[in-house]
Amino acid sequence: MKLKQGQKAPNFEILDIHGAKINLHKQSNQKVLLSFFRYAECALCNLRISEIKNESERLKELDIKLIAVFQSSKESLIKAIYDRHSLDFTIISDPELKLYNLYGVKASWIKLIKTTTWKGIKSMIKASSKGFKLGGKVEGKFNQIPADFLLNKDKYIEIAHYGDNLIDHIPIEKIVKTTANNAWK
Repeated sequence: MKLKQGQKAPNFEILDIHGAKINLHKQSNQKVLLSFFRYAECALCNLRISEIKNESERLKELDIKLIAVFQSSKESLIKAIYDRHSLDFTIISDPELKLYNLYGVKASWIKLIKTTTWKGIKSMIKASSKGFKLGGKVEGKFNQIPADFLLNKDKYIEIAHYGDNLIDHIPIEKIVKTTANNAWK
């Protein structure tokens, strides 16, 4: 079942890739951008991670904690995501898809095919030009579609965004505007 704006985000407690316990509702009175991705070697996922990293200082200024969820193993995520991008935000390995199921994040062949539009092809070219290998090792469902949830300090959903294709995430500018325009609780 898809989650909607205004709902309390489902809580979870899970270990991140470094073994730290993450409890969503205990994220020290911070806003959270909870993003679901495919797998560690997905070139389009790496492109989005790169974009988030480039905006991480601005997101920190807005007091937004970043949590990224992948289907991949902890070892793959450390190598292909954490070390490669030198990240300072939380990454969670969820090969059993527990969090995906909790948040209603689904796989779809139809939405995967929608990625072959000109915009999708341009993103693939951009990812490749940045050194993100197309056709990397698949861990989990190849047709997993991304999703993003922007949560306020009380962990209510301000934006629930279920991707329409492999590159469909909440634009960073929308996150910034939503945060700036809302009276966060």
